[in-house]
Amino acid sequence: MRIVFAAGEAQPFIKSGGLADVLGSLPKALAAKGHECYVILPKYQDLKHVDQLEYVTNFYLWVGWRRCYCGIYKAVWDGVTYFFVDNEQYFRRPGLYGYDDDYERFAFYDFAVLESLSRLDIIPDILSLHDWQAAMIAPLYKERYAYYDFYGNVKVTFTIHNIAYQGKADSYLVQDLFGLDNYLYYNGNLRQDGLLNMMKAAIVYSDAITTVSPTYAKEILTDAYGEGLQSVLNMRRYDLYGILNGIDTEAINPATDPQLAFNFDASNVKEMKAKNKEALQKEVGLPVRPDVPLIGIVSRLTWQKGMDLIINRFEEMMKRDIQLVILGAGDAKYEDPFKGFAGYHNQKFSLNLKYDAGLAQRIYGSTDMFLMPSLFEPCGLSQMMALRYGSVPIVRETGGLKDTVFPYNEYDDTGTGFSFANYNAHEMMDIIDYAISVYKDHRDAWDRIVQRGMHEKLDWDKSSDEYLKVFRSLL
Repeated sequence: MRIVFAAGEAQPFIKSGGLADVLGSLPKALAAKGHECYVILPKYQDLKHVDQLEYVTNFYLWVGWRRCYCGIYKAVWDGVTYFFVDNEQYFRRPGLYGYDDDYERFAFYDFAVLESLSRLDIIPDILSLHDWQAAMIAPLYKERYAYYDFYGNVKVTFTIHNIAYQGKADSYLVQDLFGLDNYLYYNGNLRQDGLLNMMKAAIVYSDAITTVSPTYAKEILTDAYGEGLQSVLNMRRYDLYGILNGIDTEAINPATDPQLAFNFDASNVKEMKAKNKEALQKEVGLPVRPDVPLIGIVSRLTWQKGMDLIINRFEEMMKRDIQLVILGAGDAKYEDPFKGFAGYHNQKFSLNLKYDAGLAQRIYGSTDMFLMPSLFEPCGLSQMMALRYGSVPIVRETGGLKDTVFPYNEYDDTGTGFSFANYNAHEMMDIIDYAISVYKDHRDAWDRIVQRGMHEKLDWDKSSDEYLKVFRSLL
């Protein structure tokens, strides 16, 4: 099967979030099973491994009334061929997203994906689109490109990684950027709440829709989680599949991770994690105490990630005999309170307002517990990394957190972590207290929880089979 992936980012070349991890791991897993996989990305200024890129071709394309240069570069990595679309006006700037002309930039990208297929003589069986940056490829293909002989009978799938980011834009861009007839807007295919909605367009025009966990697939059909798209998703519910993300267990491996002070596996986790814990406590400025439960958080500091709950119960949490380390950055409304807490509680709390991949790995590999009280979490990769690194997750039962962390049951000695159901600060604090009590008073049981978590099968093998099942059903 020939599969072309289109997305705004992918490891190992460029990353801003979990989308890049998926686009780095899923094509690799499918290629290992004998499928022909391509990934098409923008050629950003901040691209890594640029020395691996080779020039292929260039051509001009139209974005509405704009005639734009498009260069194509190529790299092969882990059996996957990556193509990069080059236009310095749109992509020679720092970062990936957040510019005033993002809709124009990614309209160029959408056209570049479709135009490059014929220039590269690649006719995919499946065109796999991811999030709003690639969403308009679906209507462009169905309304414009599908009628050309070259493009044949390509099947289009769209994956929702986070339904909160939909690509909402002024309706005049339907013609101005995409050159599509306004009747497609007024008949509702592209319109939602008086705006062009790129994610809705992809949902309407794709042959199948996937999202990143079974629970999230059910949640987004409801008013509470659907972000306004629940009605159109319910119309397509028989074409909607929830497929749990995996992690690249070769790269995410405590036995080989160069970022850890001491490498370990399940056979020596207790001894080596204690050494890593001591090293991390020194690194982040906390007192070296082997007996105290060390809780880690690696997260964007936003409303989605449950920061309100943590701030609400922070002073109560600090009354417990624990240590807490937070790594991340985000909204000032969350950063500022944490700065205040860090001043008062510097013997128990270490705040690191930055993105640091190495420190993140050391937090996974050194903490006893990992806290993720998310309001919603489509899938989440951090809890899987924590399980892999022997840090017991404490999570809210939502999305992929519910699908990957199984709550500890002391009566039959099962479970890989601790969880609470409602978005409630008191519930969160109760389950943290329960986890602390098990850690301090029942260490044998705690060690078995760690072992079960480290032995969980979290790779892409099963998930890639689920994607193949969907792809084959379309063909």
